[in-house]
Amino acid sequence: MSQVKCCCFDLEASSLNADFGVLLCAVVKEPSKRPVVFRGDVLNPDWQSQRSNDRELVGALVHHLNAFDIWVVYNGLKFDLPFLRTRLARWGLPPLPVKKLLDPYQLVRNKLKLSYSSLQSVAALANVGKKEGLDGNVWLRASLDGDTKAMDRIVSHCITDVRLLEKVCDIVKPYSSAFNAWGSAA
Repeated sequence: MSQVKCCCFDLEASSLNADFGVLLCAVVKEPSKRPVVFRGDVLNPDWQSQRSNDRELVGALVHHLNAFDIWVVYNGLKFDLPFLRTRLARWGLPPLPVKKLLDPYQLVRNKLKLSYSSLQSVAALANVGKKEGLDGNVWLRASLDGDTKAMDRIVSHCITDVRLLEKVCDIVKPYSSAFNAWGSAA
């Protein structure tokens, strides 16, 4: 019997709309492994003159995600997957494969009663960590100015989010029939 492969991932983009924004970075993390980071300023050889070209980043990320059977993404149903699909379509790349998606945001909204359903709110409730706050100027400096230090901060923010997502999964897992006793999808 083959083992089911699962990962948590998160995207950071220059805009909430994929027709006006680009993917800046993404982080993919398997349980008990180090995060894998995808950065626009590393994968785009023309980053200094064409930051709007996220084709290589999108392609590399989807290629990596293809190795997994289950994707865990906070608010992935409403943001991450539609954003990624739109960027794939923009570049004429093959569509995002259909994988099992576990979206803890949906569980939080439907099974818990919090004033906010954000990843930070759930992490604070369970006292498992804190999101790294960034103001909008960091995104502007990274996406418009090509500021590498701003990109470093965005990547750090994304890594923190994925690590918090792993911990939040442990909190919401009992409320989902999609997780079996070992934490894999049933």
